[in-house]
Amino acid sequence: MLMMDSKNYGIFIVSIFGIPSHIIRFIRNLKQANPSVEITLFSDRPYDVFSQDISGIIKEYIRWDRKPSKLFSRLSQFKSLKGLLDCVTLSWQLNRISKYRHYDIVNIHYPQYFMCYVMRQLKRMSSSTVISPWGSDVLRLEGIVKRRKLARVFRKADCTTAVKKGEIGKVLINEMGIDENKFHPLSWGSETIDYINEHLSEVTVEQAKRQLGLESRYVITCGYNAFEEQRHEVMIRAIQTIKNQLPDNLTLLFPVTYGYSYGTRKKEYVESLKQLCKRFELNAVFYEDYLPVPDLFFLRLATDMFVHIQPTDGGNSSLQEYVLCGKKVVHGSWIHYSYLEKYEPLFYFPVEDLEHLDEAILNAYHSENIKVPTEVMEYIRNRGWKAKMKLWNEFFVSIVNN
Repeated sequence: MLMMDSKNYGIFIVSIFGIPSHIIRFIRNLKQANPSVEITLFSDRPYDVFSQDISGIIKEYIRWDRKPSKLFSRLSQFKSLKGLLDCVTLSWQLNRISKYRHYDIVNIHYPQYFMCYVMRQLKRMSSSTVISPWGSDVLRLEGIVKRRKLARVFRKADCTTAVKKGEIGKVLINEMGIDENKFHPLSWGSETIDYINEHLSEVTVEQAKRQLGLESRYVITCGYNAFEEQRHEVMIRAIQTIKNQLPDNLTLLFPVTYGYSYGTRKKEYVESLKQLCKRFELNAVFYEDYLPVPDLFFLRLATDMFVHIQPTDGGNSSLQEYVLCGKKVVHGSWIHYSYLEKYEPLFYFPVEDLEHLDEAILNAYHSENIKVPTEVMEYIRNRGWKAKMKLWNEFFVSIVNN
């Protein structure tokens, strides 16, 4: 390992099953905040998924080899053995790496419960292990056994970047028994918020709609990814019941650029939503391919109303981006953001339960825009990666120096 100065450290980033675009943005912004950092990425995705965006930024890419032999390849065809084989192949590969590599930090993103079997190798190959949960990896994990295994992952790590008082932190502390001293809270940033801060005053809503081919349309955006947890079908059916009370020029917009990355599951899910919209004669636009930040900005700005009713949320930036753009937000009141809801009035139109979603949408449509508290807007403006990544890098540097 190289002798480290205050900024030069080596980090091994583990991203298994995590969304590639999210980890790409994390890596790119970490390198911008600290050009001296040496980044190695370990993932289950082919390198070409990342290469265009992080080529020349990372020091090395190591892919999880899930089929190291013909025998394993044949055995993996049996579903009952697939999970066990995944654990074996992951352990086998990390064990090899840990024998001849050492990093200052191992940073695990989107932790998986089966990583409890490889924490020994990850700790051996680093001076410090840091877990960065994203939300659904903790909040939507089902099954007592799986939750106990994930708790072991957090207990064996040196620290986690989860926020203690956030939804993820509450689950980790109250349900999984994770020591509060392991928490070093760091917030996820948003390149789109950085872009909105720079360009919001330069583009009108009409210009954004024209850019996306939505000119003169009333746009309701449904969720922000292609997972069923967004409850798109519930939204479609709710809007169907009240469509005669909404504008004739209504367009439903579905950003489904990521979700269900393996096989044809995403394609089949999106197709089912298209067919449902067609059946109900609802005009709908689906964004299925990756969108660069300028296009995401246009999408946010072109939206008139954003509907967000997923069952859990660790604090997604998409919702905050719509608020920053001055949009009406219909939000499930079962999800709380303590750091934003302590100011009045609420920045969203609440829906108490899914059965009343149609009423909440109508209420938002007929209401004036909410005058969002200044404190909330200022908080969101500071959620860009330019501000947040400085704190991540300072934390990583402090680990190395200590």
